[in-house]
Amino acid sequence: MTSPRTAVVLCNLGGPDSLEAVEPFLRNLFSDPDIFKFPAAAVTQGLFARLVARRRREEASRGYAALGGASPLGGNTQDQAGALEQALADVGTRVFVCMRYWHPLTAEVVAMLKAGGFARVVLLPLYPQSSLTTTGSARNEFRRQCERLHYTPEVRFVGSWYQEPDYLDGIAASIRLAAQRFSVPDPARISLLLSAHGVPQRLIRGGDPYQREIEDTARLVRERLAWPHVTLCYQSRVGPLEWLRPYVDDVISEQARAGTDQMLVYPIAFVSDHIETLYELGMTYADLAREAGIREYHVVPALNADPALIRALSRLVRAALREER
Repeated sequence: MTSPRTAVVLCNLGGPDSLEAVEPFLRNLFSDPDIFKFPAAAVTQGLFARLVARRRREEASRGYAALGGASPLGGNTQDQAGALEQALADVGTRVFVCMRYWHPLTAEVVAMLKAGGFARVVLLPLYPQSSLTTTGSARNEFRRQCERLHYTPEVRFVGSWYQEPDYLDGIAASIRLAAQRFSVPDPARISLLLSAHGVPQRLIRGGDPYQREIEDTARLVRERLAWPHVTLCYQSRVGPLEWLRPYVDDVISEQARAGTDQMLVYPIAFVSDHIETLYELGMTYADLAREAGIREYHVVPALNADPALIRALSRLVRAALREER
């Protein structure tokens, strides 16, 4: 049996737990040196983060207000952690939630791990596809906080894991189930959009693997479904830079003009429902689709604590613990 001093840390983005937390959450996000790089960062990073957070607070608050005043991401991730700890009961691990931009922040979690005497940590980002902006940022911040507290556990890091069969099977099963909501549930009559969070093109040109891994995920899902009308697209772009295309709003408009009347959207880069799935896809783009003439538009929930996802995460942890070091 693995020592009970082994911890599993589930890393995710985090989200504000109240409307008052929106601006400080955004400030933490825009302070991330792995995403936003500035010369003389010690001076300019904080100023940039404060200005952008203040400017975007009102728009972001509208989204969170529509969800009841807070992000559901924290609760969804805690549910995943609880289910995973049960699945790993035979190996005696504790499972912690660690958020990058809101509580429980990485510094808080590292302090708990050190105080608890955990000598081994499996660091498992809840991002199936790797990117410096997500997986890389989570790993770098964990290392920084360990160094700050002089905490030296054996860390086993799980990288991209989108090829996990249970994860992919769970996606396919969720899509098939959601298709039954349509008045004509024939896949030949449904346009399926696989929507991923976008990143700037310059990041991909710099060697980030995200686009390649997203495209591979979409291919694997297509193979499982064998549906005729599947489109990969990207959401959540901000600012003037060129981001990964095609943009989901453009695809919705183009397909509406082409006569699509049944559209199903799956959030291919997310395993937990939050503002991008529930508000952006579920409300903002639903309005766009309706206005464009699409008669039926539905968003498939993320896997959240689906047993298929928990099986995939459990296998990843067990594999990490078996690694020879």
